[in-house]
Amino acid sequence: MRLLLLAFVLAAVACAKEPPAAPELATGSFTGVGDDALCVAGEAGAQRAGFVTYGADEANCSASGTIEPNGDAWTLTPKGDSACSINLRLDPDQVTLGPVAANCAYYCGPGATYAGKAFRRSPAAANATDLAGDPLC
Repeated sequence: MRLLLLAFVLAAVACAKEPPAAPELATGSFTGVGDDALCVAGEAGAQRAGFVTYGADEANCSASGTIEPNGDAWTLTPKGDSACSINLRLDPDQVTLGPVAANCAYYCGPGATYAGKAFRRSPAAANATDLAGDPLC
Protein backbone atom coordinates (compact mmCIF):
# COMPACT_ATOMS: atom_id res chain seq x y z
CA MET A 1 0.00 0.00 0.00
CA ARG A 2 2.79 2.42 0.91
CA LEU A 3 4.57 1.65 -2.32
CA LEU A 4 1.43 2.39 -4.32
CA LEU A 5 0.93 5.68 -2.47
CA LEU A 6 4.57 6.66 -3.06
CA ALA A 7 4.24 5.88 -6.77
CA PHE A 8 1.08 8.02 -6.96
CA VAL A 9 2.77 10.97 -5.21
CA LEU A 10 5.83 10.74 -7.49
CA ALA A 11 3.60 10.62 -10.59
CA ALA A 12 1.61 13.65 -9.42
CA VAL A 13 4.77 15.66 -8.78
CA ALA A 14 6.19 14.72 -12.18
CA CYS A 15 3.00 15.93 -13.90
CA ALA A 16 2.87 19.25 -12.06
CA LYS A 17 3.02 22.22 -14.38
CA GLU A 18 6.16 24.32 -14.41
CA PRO A 19 5.54 28.04 -13.94
CA PRO A 20 5.75 29.90 -17.25
CA ALA A 21 9.17 31.29 -18.04
CA ALA A 22 9.64 35.00 -18.72
CA PRO A 23 9.95 35.76 -22.41
CA GLU A 24 13.32 37.03 -23.58
CA LEU A 25 13.84 40.75 -23.11
CA ALA A 26 16.26 41.74 -25.85
CA THR A 27 18.61 44.66 -25.38
CA GLY A 28 17.83 47.88 -27.17
CA SER A 29 15.86 51.07 -26.99
CA PHE A 30 12.12 51.51 -26.89
CA THR A 31 9.91 54.56 -27.36
CA GLY A 32 6.53 55.36 -25.90
CA VAL A 33 4.14 58.25 -26.30
CA GLY A 34 5.81 61.65 -26.69
CA ASP A 35 9.23 61.64 -25.06
CA ASP A 36 8.67 58.44 -23.03
CA ALA A 37 11.66 56.12 -23.41
CA LEU A 38 12.93 52.79 -22.07
CA CYS A 39 16.23 51.00 -22.67
CA VAL A 40 17.59 47.54 -21.90
CA ALA A 41 21.33 46.78 -21.87
CA GLY A 42 23.74 44.09 -20.72
CA GLU A 43 24.15 40.35 -21.02
CA ALA A 44 21.66 37.72 -19.83
CA GLY A 45 21.95 37.43 -16.05
CA ALA A 46 23.35 40.96 -15.71
CA GLN A 47 20.84 43.06 -17.58
CA ARG A 48 19.88 46.58 -16.63
CA ALA A 49 17.07 48.87 -17.75
CA GLY A 50 15.88 52.40 -17.30
CA PHE A 51 12.87 54.47 -18.26
CA VAL A 52 11.51 57.98 -18.23
CA THR A 53 7.81 58.81 -18.70
CA TYR A 54 6.04 62.15 -18.85
CA GLY A 55 2.62 63.33 -17.80
CA ALA A 56 0.78 66.65 -17.71
CA ASP A 57 2.91 69.79 -17.35
CA GLU A 58 6.08 67.73 -17.90
CA ALA A 59 5.64 65.90 -14.58
CA ASN A 60 7.64 62.70 -14.94
CA CYS A 61 8.76 59.36 -13.59
CA SER A 62 12.26 57.97 -14.02
CA ALA A 63 14.11 54.93 -12.69
CA SER A 64 17.00 52.70 -13.72
CA GLY A 65 18.54 49.58 -12.27
CA THR A 66 18.80 45.84 -12.75
CA ILE A 67 16.17 43.57 -14.28
CA GLU A 68 15.45 39.91 -13.68
CA PRO A 69 12.90 37.41 -14.92
CA ASN A 70 9.91 37.04 -12.59
CA GLY A 71 7.55 34.24 -13.64
CA ASP A 72 6.19 35.24 -17.05
CA ALA A 73 7.29 38.89 -16.68
CA TRP A 74 10.35 40.89 -15.61
CA THR A 75 11.12 43.02 -12.55
CA LEU A 76 13.19 46.21 -12.53
CA THR A 77 14.85 47.00 -9.20
CA PRO A 78 16.11 50.60 -9.11
CA LYS A 79 19.77 51.13 -8.16
CA GLY A 80 20.19 51.20 -4.40
CA ASP A 81 16.50 50.56 -3.66
CA SER A 82 15.76 46.88 -3.07
CA ALA A 83 12.38 47.82 -1.52
CA CYS A 84 11.01 48.92 -4.92
CA SER A 85 10.11 46.44 -7.66
CA ILE A 86 8.67 47.64 -10.96
CA ASN A 87 6.96 45.01 -13.11
CA LEU A 88 7.53 44.88 -16.86
CA ARG A 89 5.14 42.86 -18.99
CA LEU A 90 6.30 41.77 -22.43
CA ASP A 91 3.92 41.41 -25.33
CA PRO A 92 5.14 40.47 -28.80
CA ASP A 93 5.51 44.10 -29.88
CA GLN A 94 5.91 46.07 -26.67
CA VAL A 95 7.00 46.35 -23.04
CA THR A 96 4.39 47.67 -20.57
CA LEU A 97 5.15 48.95 -17.06
CA GLY A 98 3.04 47.68 -14.17
CA PRO A 99 1.28 49.63 -11.43
CA VAL A 100 3.15 52.03 -9.14
CA ALA A 101 3.60 50.41 -5.72
CA ALA A 102 3.65 52.72 -2.69
CA ASN A 103 7.35 52.04 -2.10
CA CYS A 104 8.11 53.09 -5.72
CA ALA A 105 6.10 56.34 -5.76
CA TYR A 106 9.33 58.25 -5.05
CA TYR A 107 10.34 57.77 -8.69
CA CYS A 108 7.44 59.93 -9.91
CA GLY A 109 6.84 63.65 -9.57
CA PRO A 110 3.51 65.01 -8.32
CA GLY A 111 0.66 63.90 -10.58
CA ALA A 112 2.87 61.65 -12.73
CA THR A 113 2.65 57.88 -13.13
CA TYR A 114 4.37 55.17 -15.10
CA ALA A 115 1.54 52.68 -14.60
CA GLY A 116 0.47 51.14 -17.88
CA LYS A 117 2.96 53.08 -20.01
CA ALA A 118 3.88 51.06 -23.09
CA PHE A 119 7.04 51.11 -25.20
CA ARG A 120 7.85 49.70 -28.65
CA ARG A 121 11.33 48.79 -29.92
CA SER A 122 12.80 51.71 -31.81
CA PRO A 123 16.26 52.59 -33.08
CA ALA A 124 15.23 56.26 -32.79
CA ALA A 125 15.60 56.07 -28.99
CA ALA A 126 19.13 54.68 -29.15
CA ASN A 127 20.38 57.48 -26.88
CA ALA A 128 17.54 57.45 -24.34
CA THR A 129 18.44 59.78 -21.46
CA ASP A 130 17.01 60.82 -18.13
CA LEU A 131 16.00 64.39 -17.24
CA ALA A 132 19.59 65.44 -16.59
CA GLY A 133 20.72 64.11 -19.97
CA ASP A 134 22.47 61.05 -18.53
CA PRO A 135 21.98 57.73 -20.38
CA LEU A 136 19.20 55.55 -18.94
CA CYS A 137 21.27 52.40 -19.50
